Amino acid sequence: MAILGHGSDLRLAPTIAPLVKAGQATVRGALDELARRGFAAAQLDAALPGIRPRDLDQRARRDLAATLTRCGITLAGLDLWIPRDHFTQPEHVDRAVAAVVAAVELAADLGRVPLSLALPAKTLSPDIRAALVEAADGRSVRLAVHAEDQLEELLAWIAQTSQSALGLGCDPAALLAMGLDPVATVQRLADHLAVARLDDWKTHTSPVDGQRAPLGQGDLDVIPYRATVDLAPHRLGPVVLDLRGLSNPLTAADAASHAWQNAAFTV
Repeated sequence: MAILGHGSDLRLAPTIAPLVKAGQATVRGALDELARRGFAAAQLDAALPGIRPRDLDQRARRDLAATLTRCGITLAGLDLWIPRDHFTQPEHVDRAVAAVVAAVELAADLGRVPLSLALPAKTLSPDIRAALVEAADGRSVRLAVHAEDQLEELLAWIAQTSQSALGLGCDPAALLAMGLDPVATVQRLADHLAVARLDDWKTHTSPVDGQRAPLGQGDLDVIPYRATVDLAPHRLGPVVLDLRGLSNPLTAADAASHAWQNAAFTV
């Protein structure tokens, strides 16, 4: 019997960076392969060669958008995984902020898709906070901030900020690695959730003693997670299928697609 959902976009958007970095494909090849396997969306990495903002002039950005269209792929958003301490270290902070601003501009040019990034919510200075939100708000791009280990500080920052450009991202594997329940966490954070990711974590003897795993082979309870993500009122779809840290990302993508579809039904 099908579960009646909220009607949000629950298509999976695999991250293509693991495919490219594993030497399995170029960016275009990865998009073609995902489309061949039945995926209709993808998540790009703004730090990936060929996608980096400094590599793309306006013509190249139009060409990238056209490539996505020709492949039949919707762009879910961009990732930008700068080390968090770069935002607090004087020798790195200017470059880190400039990279985020450039990624925001690229996200705007590619359809105002959300930008996912990790930030040190606990120690980020007010000036840097303001600069990042202002850059995103000025270009109508939403930030999906990952700070799974600093959620209270991130929520306080969001509460103090009037712009809707600031939201949060949710990584189930990161939450499971800290011993947190992704379903309960998303339920609590639903009003502020901008981007939901989908991945899994296999615990060995304790939450910290584990590793990322293909969906369905770890500790994530997929059915309630899907339902909870669907009900998040301000989430921007599709759901990002995070393939980082997996030995065979294409096989893992296929398995995740099957598990995700099965999670839409109950006996």
